[in-house]
Amino acid sequence: MSVITILVADDHSVVRLGLTSILNSVPTFKVVAEASSGIEAVDLYKEFKPDVCLLDITMPELDGIDACREILKEDADARIIMMTIHLDEKYLNEVLEAGALGYMLKSSGKDEIINNIHRVLNNERVFSKAVSDMITTSFLSRNRKTEAPKAASKLTKREKEILGYIVDGKTNQEIAEVLSISPRTVETHRSNLMHKMGVKNTAALVKKALAEDMI
Repeated sequence: MSVITILVADDHSVVRLGLTSILNSVPTFKVVAEASSGIEAVDLYKEFKPDVCLLDITMPELDGIDACREILKEDADARIIMMTIHLDEKYLNEVLEAGALGYMLKSSGKDEIINNIHRVLNNERVFSKAVSDMITTSFLSRNRKTEAPKAASKLTKREKEILGYIVDGKTNQEIAEVLSISPRTVETHRSNLMHKMGVKNTAALVKKALAEDMI
């Protein structure tokens, strides 16, 4: 079985030592170069052309994200995983835009690191579980926000008006008096609102209207 060569870059020697020790304990892995800065990582990549690079994000002289860009300019097929303490969507976006295949937390376990190195060799994107959870949460949050205008767009002007009064806690009778319509008409609008918004009672109607900024 061929040996997988790896470059490890981190400005903290203790982190490099620990990660290198873990990787070299795998018979098919070999750390061929260690860097303490982004510039050194780029230079060592050019010299050793490792199969996989593990780069810290925050390094002196040249940070890991810029080092990633420079390495990919040298070799568009370079397989790079960013190793970081930052569970941060902003950093994640920058890393992916730079072209890295992975974003892993330094707290990741040995098995997760080993498995993800094998996966990037197949050009798969890899993330720590906590990062995957963050991506899922962010996606669901954005999805809920984009659904709100769609739901609101289904409502007539009168329905939106009545929805506002319902959220304020007004009864059918009170709404009818304010709008000079019959309570039965208000009840019809209330039923239509629940149908359009996919809920079965007034409490759920109010909850959804508030959660999706529909008023």
